Amino acid sequence: MAEEIERAQEDLVEKAKADSAKAKNPIQRLSLFIRQVLAELGKVTKPTRTELIKFTGVVLAFVAVVMVIISLLDWVFLNVVTFVFSD
Repeated sequence: MAEEIERAQEDLVEKAKADSAKAKNPIQRLSLFIRQVLAELGKVTKPTRTELIKFTGVVLAFVAVVMVIISLLDWVFLNVVTFVFSD
């Protein structure tokens, strides 16, 4: 299974190199690029609604935790600097 995937990827790379060698002028290269982008976008899978909600919750929780850590570090550094530079 892994060998088949690897072989398919190598075939895609070889095909892209061959197509790139054929495309000489800028318009052909741009057209080739757009075709390759659209081909790759066709492989993308969209998350389901539940996955999207779960991933959004994970990201928001991570951001909240990082905000707390940075706020605590800011408070600690403020107190250290105030102690060092106060009369």
